[in-house]
Amino acid sequence: MISPPPPGAEAGAAPQPVRPGHGEFEAVAPYYDVLMASVPYRRWVDYVERLLARTRVRPARVLDLACGTGKVGSELRRRGYRVVGADLSFPMACRCAEQDPPLAAAVMDAACLGLREESLDLVVCLYDSLNYVLDPAGLRECFRRLAAALRPGGAFVFDLNAPRALRLGLFTQSNLHSLGPLLYRWQAHWEEARGLCRVDMWFRWRGEGGPAEFTEVHYQRAYEEPEVQGWLREAGFRTVAGYDAYTFRPVTALSDRMYFVAQKGTTP
Repeated sequence: MISPPPPGAEAGAAPQPVRPGHGEFEAVAPYYDVLMASVPYRRWVDYVERLLARTRVRPARVLDLACGTGKVGSELRRRGYRVVGADLSFPMACRCAEQDPPLAAAVMDAACLGLREESLDLVVCLYDSLNYVLDPAGLRECFRRLAAALRPGGAFVFDLNAPRALRLGLFTQSNLHSLGPLLYRWQAHWEEARGLCRVDMWFRWRGEGGPAEFTEVHYQRAYEEPEVQGWLREAGFRTVAGYDAYTFRPVTALSDRMYFVAQKGTTP
């Protein structure tokens, strides 16, 4: 018998937003790769390489920021890049060593990165990870520090959930009829006044070592394309482009996911 989600998963008083990473991607970390088994990581990296072809960047040293369990970074390593990962969740970063090839990863907060100046050619940050930076000042500081860490001509490629996706309840989903080992039910709650989406997540693991039930509460902030582009230029990126995800078309009001490519100038 499948236990129902706990009280409050669909309604009730909302907890106050917490600093990103407090309880997010911790309980789910051992099961995350099962949860994301259908995600086309290789096609994501194909798209990143097509974007880079437009910038003429030929990166060697790469940072996979908010790397999670390291799937993207591992795929980049497979293609010959020298990659390290960084993630705020210690349990997620620990699992990077289990990838093939393994990815070396550090625990690091995107809003207060400690990186050597001009030490990287490319930074990638995928799967709406920067929506988890809830404070716009923190996102602007992230951009500033990444610009400093990139060598002249280096690039920063990342995606964000568009405001439309968060307003329409992108995260409200479940797989309670699945025959797989991990069941989940998520309920999204949009707060227009603050531009925040709270997602109450319930999971049940019934694979090896199970059964086990656990919950997580995640928050994402909606960011508009023009403000993101402005903050990137303010941080010191010379050229900035935004695309409707997995295309080369511009972002529109109907976009659910936005990709950005920001390139650092080659001269001061």
